[in-house]
Amino acid sequence: MAKVSASGAVPSPPEKTWATAADLNRFNEWLILHEAWRGPVPTEFSEGTTLTSVVTVKGFRNRISWRVVTYDEPHRLAIRGDGVGGIKVNLVLSVEPDASGSIIAIEAEVTGKPVFGPIGMTIGRALKGDLQKSVANLGGLLA
Repeated sequence: MAKVSASGAVPSPPEKTWATAADLNRFNEWLILHEAWRGPVPTEFSEGTTLTSVVTVKGFRNRISWRVVTYDEPHRLAIRGDGVGGIKVNLVLSVEPDASGSIIAIEAEVTGKPVFGPIGMTIGRALKGDLQKSVANLGGLLA
């Protein structure tokens, strides 16, 4: 199991930060672990919306079938996914106001038999780095 998070300040108000961060069509611009969507991406979504993507961590690719579990614009987006081989992924994106703009936080949890033990620890370290880079990428888009 790997459960990690990263956060950072971005120089834009929460509404603008949310508009970029929660735009599924822009995930490839900043979210390192997102490789590509498989199938149509809804332009509007809410709790219960489903979609499929390919996620890559440390060279391991997995097709994930996602379901939106929380959609609270402009504060929180939580998606839960099931992948090949019993992999399960939870991804939470949150945006909070800050004196200089916004604080963006990303939490990711990967579970399932294939990620127990040393492999899980390796994936956790890689995932932490990917989330930190993702926060920095988002900050660059919003600068």
